[in-house]
Order: sequence, then structure tokens, then C-alpha cells
Amino acid sequence: MYHTARFFQPTGSRNRGFTLIELLVVIAIIGVLVGLLLPAVQQARESARRVSCANNMKQHALAMHVYENARTYFPAACYTVDSDPSAGGTATKGNLSGKEHAWTAFVLTNLEQGNVNYDFTKHWWDPANRVAATIQPSVFKCPSALPPAGGYASIDGNTRDSDSAAPSLDPNIFGQRDYEAMTGVKHKIVATGNPWPTEAERKGPRGMGGLIKDAETKVAQVTDGMSNTLMFVEKAGAPDVYQGRGKLSPTGATNQTIAALDSLGPSKLDGIDPATGLKRDNDDGNVAFNATNDGEAYSFHPGVLVVSSMDGATHVLSESVSPVLFGSMITRAGGGSPGSTGASEPNIEW
Repeated sequence: MYHTARFFQPTGSRNRGFTLIELLVVIAIIGVLVGLLLPAVQQARESARRVSCANNMKQHALAMHVYENARTYFPAACYTVDSDPSAGGTATKGNLSGKEHAWTAFVLTNLEQGNVNYDFTKHWWDPANRVAATIQPSVFKCPSALPPAGGYASIDGNTRDSDSAAPSLDPNIFGQRDYEAMTGVKHKIVATGNPWPTEAERKGPRGMGGLIKDAETKVAQVTDGMSNTLMFVEKAGAPDVYQGRGKLSPTGATNQTIAALDSLGPSKLDGIDPATGLKRDNDDGNVAFNATNDGEAYSFHPGVLVVSSMDGATHVLSESVSPVLFGSMITRAGGGSPGSTGASEPNIEW
């Protein structure tokens, strides 16, 4: 008996694998698709982080307004040894004990941190406030910011700066914050066209920020308008020091915030050398922020800075904003406003 059926079996029905060329083509196509999609995914994630950052800042601003509604004034950006009578300072109505506190301490309850036990009759660094100083609420952190080593900052209490830790405080670990008040401008931020050419103008109302050091702020004092004056800016990455996008050191510099409740954090706008990121008097480098986080506004969002104004609104500023324009946003009685000094340009989402 002959078996002839095999002669009629279709030759194309045999299983075969991909050739090497076909595999390489498929891999190349997948690589191209990943290359096209990955930046879009990263951009979407960064956009979501920026929205979250703006929401954090919005919560801070609204918490300050809750405080103001109850007391008719905003707290100081910080209370330092200058408000401590035992150190020769003068206490204010917002800080009758005269102890060192940051603005963050006054809005903990309004930021849903009412379970944190904070004693205003003690300095923020006092052992009585140790637990409060070590908390790390997510609302204090920008999701795009790189965390410091270990996620927290450490400080040796035996090396006291006038506005930071005290000799009585043992080395400790603190929570951080990436949002800060700018208390004013320096009088040498640019060489030409400087609205604050003298020290007197810098220290006077024209050079003061929306929130200032060691004194409360009433709405009536913000004569430039609440919507035209900044309340908070990003000052991210502390206690690490950044210049440009490079980290310089593992611990803070002289103007660096070391803790979420640290009274040292608020700063003033300085002239900045765009090439080095270093502070420099009378600099016309046209750099307002994102050059360094050592006492200056600094963001990890590419090319921008998230800010909030005194009316509670949040905004996004481009790095192309000039120091003079940025200074006019910081000051509360400078006679200018973002709208009159260039906010209609596309570098500001106002």
C-alpha cells in the first residue's frame, strides 16, 4: 500500500521563526517608539508634579489667609533673635513670647497638621518642639525636588547661627520645606535701571516683601495690590546647596534653610552671576532665580518657578523674567506691578 498523502502537503505550512534581519527591524521599531513616547511620558509626569507643587503652595497661601482672617494680620515670614526680648530684641503682637519661629509654625493647624504639638513659648529648635521639627508633611515638599541625603537634614546644635539651632540642642534630624517667603530685595541686584539703588530704599517700604522678618503684615500695607505681590516662592533642595543644576555640598550654607520650622529660611533677592550662580552685587546678568538655592528662589521644574501671590493665587514664572521684574513682584509697596512691568509677556502665567 502506497502512502502518497505526504506529497500533497503544502510546503508553506511548516513553522519557521523570525530571521535575524526581521528581529533587528522589530527591535529598531520598538526602540523608535520608546524614544518617541518616553519624553512625552516624562513630560506628562513633570506636568503632574508641577500641578501638585502649585497645589501645595496654594494650600500654604490659603492657610495664611485663614490665619489673617482670624487676627487681621499675616504672621512674619520669620521671627528671629531680633524679636526675643531676652536677647535684646522686641517682641511683637504676633509673637508675644519673642521666640524664634518660621511662618510654617503658625499655619500647621490650617494645613491639617493640628495633631502636631508645637509650643510657641519655646524656640522652634527647643527640645520641647523636637517632635514637631522632625515631621515631614508632603505639603511642605515639591514632588520634583531632589531629596537631601537620607531624606532629612541634620544639624549640630553646638554651632549656632543667629537664626538657626542653639547650643542646648543636641544633633537632631528635621523635616524640610521647599517653599519660602522672599522678604524683600537687596539694593544692588542690577547695575542699571535699579529701582532700589540705596540701602535706605531697600530697607524702606519700597523694598519690603509681602511677608517680612520680625513684623506682621496687614493687607493695607500691600499697596501694590495683593494680586501683584508675591507671598511664597519655591526655594527647593535644602539643605543641599545647588548652583545651576549641580549640587555643591551635602549640607547648608549660611542662608540655607535647615528645617521646615527653621526661622532662617526667608531671604531677599540678590544680584546673581549667571555664569557661576554666585551672588554678586550690581550684576546685569538678567538672572532672577534658579541659579542657586542658597538664599534665593530655586525650582526643580525645568525652566520655570512656581509662586503664589498675596491674594492666594498661584502662578508660573519663566526663567527669562528679569531681576527687576521679579523684584517688583516681591516688593509690596514699590509702586509697580507685574502687569505694569511686563506680565503680559509670555514668560509669566499671571
